[in-house]
Amino acid sequence: MKRLVDRTIEEFLRMTYGDDLVQVLADELALQEGGLPRDDLQGCGKQALILVAAQMAKSRAEMFEDIGAWLARLEPIRRLLRFSGNDFRDFLLGLEELPGRAHLVLPQLAVPDLTITRLSGAIQITVRAEDPDWQPVLIGLVRGMADDYGALCLIDADGPDIRVEIWDDRFAEGRNFRLSSEIAAQGGRA
Repeated sequence: MKRLVDRTIEEFLRMTYGDDLVQVLADELALQEGGLPRDDLQGCGKQALILVAAQMAKSRAEMFEDIGAWLARLEPIRRLLRFSGNDFRDFLLGLEELPGRAHLVLPQLAVPDLTITRLSGAIQITVRAEDPDWQPVLIGLVRGMADDYGALCLIDADGPDIRVEIWDDRFAEGRNFRLSSEIAAQGGRA
């Protein structure tokens, strides 16, 4: 599973910052480890992400948030996430099911448990994870999905909790979503 996570981080870095940066990182990490030159980031994806954060003058949390937002833009992941609700509020309320859904697709991936609480004017997501990097990844994912649905919201981290205040469910036109091209061709809507 670590190999899959490393590969995901490498793809994020390649698509966001380019092949040249990934090669420089691979060379730098190989030197740090005293190993042979390498072409990829296998075995050190998270470490590479932290190095890029420092080079880009971003905090670790900002970099992990960026990878969460990037994941939400990948079409296969976006499509799975959109099954969680017809609008952004439904999506947030359905996030408790995310670890189970992720487990169906990737049984070895240890997605943290999430608890959703409705507050007056907000929805609170409590992340129960040993790894603190899960929270910013989830914040980025929520931010990306807010854009996808066209919702205007404020997302704030407080300890293990993420507070989402939805100001306008239909602030902008959300991205189009259909179950499949076959349903779209028949004139159905998702």
